[in-house]
Amino acid sequence: MKRIIFVLLLPFMVSAQINFNLGLIGSYEWPTTEGNDIWGWVDPINGGEYALVGLNDGFSCVNVSNPGNPVEMFYIPDINSTWRDVKTWGNYAYVTTEADAGLLIVDLSDMTGNTNWHVSNFTNPTTGASVEFTAAHNIYIDENGIAYIFGASSATGSSPSDGAIFLDVAANATAPHYLGEWDEHYIHDGMVRGDTMYAGCIYAGELYVVDVSNKSNPSTLGTHSTPNNFTHNAWISDDGNFVFTTDETSDAYLAAYDITDCNNIQEVDRIQSNPGTGTIPHNVHVDGNFLVTSYYRDGTTVHDITYPNNMIQVAYYDSYGGSGNGFDGCWGTYPFLPSGIIISSEINSSSNQSAKLMIYERGFAQACYLEGNITDASTGSNLSGASIEILNTTLPNGSSSNLLGEYISGTADAATYDVVFSKPGYLTDTLSAILTNGQVTILDAALQPLIAFNAGGMVIDVSGNGIANSQVVIFNADFTFSATTDANGNFSINNMYEGNYEVIAGQWGYVTSCGNEYIATSTINTITLQDGYYDDFTFDFGWTVNGNASAGIWERGEPQGTSYQGDEFNPEDDVNNDCTDFAYVTGNGGGSAGNDDVDDGNTILTSPIFDATNNSVNFVEYYKWFAVGGGNGGPSNDELTITISNGTTSALLETLNVSSPNLNSWSFSSFDIAQYITPTATMQLTVVTADMPSGHLVEAAFDMFKLTSQPNAVNDVSVVEKGKLIDVVDVLGRSVKNTTYSPVFYRYENGSVEKKVIIN
Repeated sequence: MKRIIFVLLLPFMVSAQINFNLGLIGSYEWPTTEGNDIWGWVDPINGGEYALVGLNDGFSCVNVSNPGNPVEMFYIPDINSTWRDVKTWGNYAYVTTEADAGLLIVDLSDMTGNTNWHVSNFTNPTTGASVEFTAAHNIYIDENGIAYIFGASSATGSSPSDGAIFLDVAANATAPHYLGEWDEHYIHDGMVRGDTMYAGCIYAGELYVVDVSNKSNPSTLGTHSTPNNFTHNAWISDDGNFVFTTDETSDAYLAAYDITDCNNIQEVDRIQSNPGTGTIPHNVHVDGNFLVTSYYRDGTTVHDITYPNNMIQVAYYDSYGGSGNGFDGCWGTYPFLPSGIIISSEINSSSNQSAKLMIYERGFAQACYLEGNITDASTGSNLSGASIEILNTTLPNGSSSNLLGEYISGTADAATYDVVFSKPGYLTDTLSAILTNGQVTILDAALQPLIAFNAGGMVIDVSGNGIANSQVVIFNADFTFSATTDANGNFSINNMYEGNYEVIAGQWGYVTSCGNEYIATSTINTITLQDGYYDDFTFDFGWTVNGNASAGIWERGEPQGTSYQGDEFNPEDDVNNDCTDFAYVTGNGGGSAGNDDVDDGNTILTSPIFDATNNSVNFVEYYKWFAVGGGNGGPSNDELTITISNGTTSALLETLNVSSPNLNSWSFSSFDIAQYITPTATMQLTVVTADMPSGHLVEAAFDMFKLTSQPNAVNDVSVVEKGKLIDVVDVLGRSVKNTTYSPVFYRYENGSVEKKVIIN
């Protein structure tokens, strides 16, 4: 819910915390390239520790034995590629890339980097079976010296498995033997322990557990979908009972699964490091009781997994200056060096495109665990779905009770905390708890039930007449109530509870009303709607959708943002300063930019009929969004067109294309209807976009339609009105108060109108 709030601003300082329980102690930068994945290696002779870093233009080995002064030992240039992955066996590093460079094998006992091979053909000397691959997305090498090549392809046209190819590097480090493959699905990333492979089948959206004891005949043991259905990687717990996964998509979860029975894999917990920001998790590793994960724009994060059904974040270092959805910042992390340092690789930073190695020291310990039971204080029955929040903590810790009223939660640092227990229909209760690192604290709560009552009200016009069929929604964080008025404008709601609510009412042909009100048993809600046309899509007023596109159809909802090449593509938010967060968007599935954009045709949004004859001058106003990119068919010929009809003829108001300003952002438009078409009582607005044959990515959005006789400025403009009586109104045109000010300054900029009153 959006509100306009007038506040007195006082001087204050805000310090943004970029790290918590994880300290940066060293770094190394490559100024002319971007980075990708990372691994570590320890010299078995002298114990020296090294970071093995993939770069877009090659492979680098950096000595991190002195973390405060890392030194690059060698660099091997290679075919440019965004993707490079590294693993080790003995004194050798094995590097895959999606460029057609084959498997790069580097002898790490030669710190000049001059001893290396590119290998593409692999043969089993016993059976004669062979395979060729020139590109692969990823690699893992298990404790037996078997390399698993994931997502392979060949420049020669042969068809290697893009699932997993098994190579024996222990038998011959520089000419690995081919053993077999698994090809049920494409594997993006995975790991293996004890002849069991845990695979992230990203396009299937599932974790696969595969028995690879017989390399010539592997078999699937079990599968499970992951929370966001875009399974990137997986890692097994030290005891082998749990697997942890990431989904490589916006606002995705880390998830934990009990695999003690692979025929019945059970998800036991899921968690987001920075919920609601759109950030994308990438690679996760299990390091004892901790889960160390690289997040693109959120850096390196650490979660306590002592209890896999209660994952608790205990540390992070936000290494990227930006935030939200996007493939920048941290690519990978490696937590297994004997010294305990954690090394992470940066694709780039927010200030430049330089690859960077980050070296961290640990400041975290086991979490503090909180458990208990929540009951109804009157009946003693267990309460499911109650919310639990530990106050004054650095990291998110929200939880809820299960069907038995039980909950589990926790936080990173020991202290005495206030814990808030709440559930719709009950009084909120706050209890105190002393939490200690590594220990479980039990805290039970009993909540008092609230008394329900029936409420009612009326929606009227400015003359006091009831408005039939008006839509009303009344809500707060706990409850949402909806109603439609009867023939006399009356509405009723049963089983409400006393408290503060947002109250919104609207009807086509009127200006939507929204505000905040305390509702009690004696409250009678009377809502007055001004005549006019206004639609921010809080309600469904009857806009129609048609067209022939196969995807990306216009739909009303809260926008789910996507990005493409660093640009916001589908909007993450609707236009500010309206009643709720809804807009019309072309497809609203979130994820990557191409998942739900307009495809193979057009999609058409048409307004209900409106009357433009009530005033001598009428302006139609709205906000629109258009984004276009990608494609292999040359410059885009895709457009967004907005037309107006008077029931007889139509006129084009505007066209947006790849050359238009304000792409990938909300922009405001205002048109004097009479300058384009004869106003009638049967007007309609139509918004059309299409994916033309060249196949580009196309997204559009539309919000905050309004018909007004007082236009906002179309271009930047300043108007000073000398002292006069001003009707002060909010964004919806509702009168706040009348008073005399001098002068008044109006300015339109970046899609909004700002009204400043200057008191002399």
